[in-house]
Amino acid sequence: MSERTEVTEPADAPPVAPRRIAAFDVLRGLCIVSMTTAHLAAGSLPYEVLHAAVWIDGAVGFVFLSGLVLGVVQRSRADRPTGVVTRTLLRRAGLIYLAHLFLVVLALVIAAVDPERTSTLAPRPLASVDGVGGLGPTIWAALTLRISPPLVSILSLYVVCLLLAVPAVLALRRGWWPLVVGGSLVLYAVGYVVGEGSTALPRSTFTFPQFPGVPGAVNWACWQLLFLVGLTIGWHWRSERVQSLVGNVRVIAAAAVALALFVVLGYAVTEGPTAIWRTSVQSLFLEGRLGLGTIVMALLAFLVLRPAAAWLLDTVPMVASPFARLGRHALDCYLILSTVVLLTPSVFRLEGASLLATLYAFDVLVLCWVWCLVRDRRRARPPAPVP
Repeated sequence: MSERTEVTEPADAPPVAPRRIAAFDVLRGLCIVSMTTAHLAAGSLPYEVLHAAVWIDGAVGFVFLSGLVLGVVQRSRADRPTGVVTRTLLRRAGLIYLAHLFLVVLALVIAAVDPERTSTLAPRPLASVDGVGGLGPTIWAALTLRISPPLVSILSLYVVCLLLAVPAVLALRRGWWPLVVGGSLVLYAVGYVVGEGSTALPRSTFTFPQFPGVPGAVNWACWQLLFLVGLTIGWHWRSERVQSLVGNVRVIAAAAVALALFVVLGYAVTEGPTAIWRTSVQSLFLEGRLGLGTIVMALLAFLVLRPAAAWLLDTVPMVASPFARLGRHALDCYLILSTVVLLTPSVFRLEGASLLATLYAFDVLVLCWVWCLVRDRRRARPPAPVP
């Protein structure tokens, strides 16, 4: 099966730009669609189809693929000086940080205009300046990632992951990938144990609070493992060993069978009669602390969906290309989606399973696609002739 690629030319790219793997873009676009249905049309038919795997969703795929793509890109620039690599990663982290601050400011403005949104009884309660303790504490909490509006906390996680990527990439450049994976596993274990409340440290030590005093769900010490595993795989993506693995039909078939068994187990645990082993199984698939079972499922899903995405690109590109376009500008799409998610409850309320909610989610995806189309066309526009 062919691996369709296309050439991109980032502003800071070397003379020969790295090949962009279009199948990755398709998968990232699929993650955007999945998150859109989860946030705007939960319970609808598209939501049920895209979340049939029970324990993995668009957010899990988004984080893994972000690490994977970063690894591919950084390996293609391995000949660059260490300082340049570090500055590039820090600039990217800074961009994500500013995007996160934009969403925080937007949430605070919405809370000021629509005070009902700050009530704990409101859907997706928001932080307010008064609730945090005044303007000064609010600014400090925002700058230190201690305000994470509901359903839009991926960016704060991504900031931390990119900061961790700096030493990780430097280690990978020296061939120290076991150190990267081992260190990530140690941090995961610490975050998981602390999150259980088994230590003297507060359970919220590694989580992003919704705002001071209101704990959040995302444990960054656990989620970073998914990102750094993706980064390590991406770094070695073009190696013969990795290509022989991901392109092996038997491996793909085995991954598909294993993934199907996990899905059956998921339905048995979540939908079936209560069993004494339910709690033990679910502890492997936690979302906030990201159980190891979820990480394994994410890797299995990637092994299965990557060749499927490549096949779609080769056989029915008209179906795959809209997803690829969304995936090429995944950050833009996520910002558009997050803005809509924050604004919508103050404008109108929709039942997630309704047809109207499904159409609304589709409209948001169309808006994202049009934005991506404009960006692609502006990038492809030839430079103006020099007079």
